[in-house]
Amino acid sequence: MKLFLNIQAISFGTVIPFILMFVLQASLLSPDATADEPVPDTHRGFWVFFTDKAGVQFDPYTFFDQKAIERRLAHNVCLYDSLDYPVRKDYLDSLAVLADQPTVVSRWLNAAHVYTHPGIAFDLESLDFVKKVQPAGIRLLPAAYHNADTEYVSVRSRDRALFIAQKEHMAAHRFTENGFNGEGVRIAVFDAGFRGVKSNKAFRHLVKNGQIVRTWDFHRNRENVFAYSIHGTMVLSAIAGIVDDGPLGIATGAEFLLARTEIFREPMVEEKYWLAAMEWADRHGADIINSSLGYVFHRYFPEQMDGSTSLVAQAAGIAAAKGILVINAAGNMGNNRHWRIIVTPADADSVLTVGALDFPSLIRAGYSSTGPTADGRMKPNVSALGTVVAATRNRLVTPSGTSFASPLVTGFAACLWQKFPTYSNMDIFRAIERSASLFPYYDYAHGFGTPQACYFFDSQALFVTPTFDLVRGDEYIDIILREYISMHPDEKSRADRENEYLYYQIKDAGGGIAQYFVADLEGTNKVRLPVHDFEVDQQLLVHFRGYTAGIVID
Repeated sequence: MKLFLNIQAISFGTVIPFILMFVLQASLLSPDATADEPVPDTHRGFWVFFTDKAGVQFDPYTFFDQKAIERRLAHNVCLYDSLDYPVRKDYLDSLAVLADQPTVVSRWLNAAHVYTHPGIAFDLESLDFVKKVQPAGIRLLPAAYHNADTEYVSVRSRDRALFIAQKEHMAAHRFTENGFNGEGVRIAVFDAGFRGVKSNKAFRHLVKNGQIVRTWDFHRNRENVFAYSIHGTMVLSAIAGIVDDGPLGIATGAEFLLARTEIFREPMVEEKYWLAAMEWADRHGADIINSSLGYVFHRYFPEQMDGSTSLVAQAAGIAAAKGILVINAAGNMGNNRHWRIIVTPADADSVLTVGALDFPSLIRAGYSSTGPTADGRMKPNVSALGTVVAATRNRLVTPSGTSFASPLVTGFAACLWQKFPTYSNMDIFRAIERSASLFPYYDYAHGFGTPQACYFFDSQALFVTPTFDLVRGDEYIDIILREYISMHPDEKSRADRENEYLYYQIKDAGGGIAQYFVADLEGTNKVRLPVHDFEVDQQLLVHFRGYTAGIVID
């Protein structure tokens, strides 16, 4: 038996030696603010939160895109939500006299980001219209695990299996053959740039058909996002790219909002751009937001990955409440002994968090961040391939990271929403979980497994046949596979069972996962576990080939 994982639930009691800065509350920002000017060395970034919006006028029908109006109505969201009202102009004008001109302004949390001297910043709290002042800054880690290898023009023979698998491990052909390609669904992609999208023929259909609806560079305050980085280009290709060899992603008919939020050379300001993009995407009618980004140290500790502490997690929760499906990469901190767990905003409860699978094993990639969250919630929600064939400026590459698992699931979600247009964002969220390959089994490495399109087309997918038996003896608990040997009697058949693993876990008396494992049963159809390894009232839960069963130790 080959044991691939032996992971205990993480303890959050250890203090990690990162620089702790003050924790802020969420703030969403306006893309109408001026571009950042050079900041004096003596100045620092601060958030200024205001007391009220008294007397402010707001017309949702002139402010929002029609698709944003339709989404709100479909989700029973009030069109006159005070969160959407603008910040009072007189407050901003008064603030500009005492500090630098605000770089971004929040409607949702009634706040502005400014640069000023630390000695002045907290004096602003004495103003009668200021609720509080808090320092800003966070570090971003893009969820790409390593640089792409040598570029090539067409899919290489050695990558043919990967090219097929990045769609078919989700049974995505079921969407395609039934005419679902994400048409009518609007997806916002937040990233560091989309260099080459206008020139690479992988995106020719998006440009020709006007499927890129809006763009915005939040650092430079302009529309051009087609420069700077290919990270967003690769992510977009995993959602909707098409090359001569076929589609790279499955949502080739979706519409897109492209936002440049990350600049890398100034990691302490990028969170404000992400937040600005969230409000912008909402205004312009996004149904889904894909964020292949994660925010970690220099602001928060791992024990603060609780889904409510960080600005971006709170912002994601607001977006979800407005009917947007937020999909975020789990992060690539799985091998970082100082962090390991899910990053933010992937820690938010209403965010569909996607972990990465290795290829060809289809078990968790070692770099992929694991759960649970700091407050003990289950994360990630699902998982998908972390290595893909992706498009850059005019080439193909094979990058890895949860950056690329997230857009694969985003494309899946778009096709699913096209099939079920009356579903809410959280209906889609739960349907994706239910369709996943391990459901109802769950662990902190794979979530519920990989979403499966066949679940929505095959009635038999709802019926599960037992594939193993649990036999309790005085000294051992045996997990015995029912038909494994007879179904794979020879070497050729044995090769066909690649990626079929036995998943099992030990749950404590309170229902928490104490340990979880993935085993390759090469050469055997039975696993034997000593009873004395269990404590009273612990549960053994097992999953194999779609069937889940358990036994309580008494």
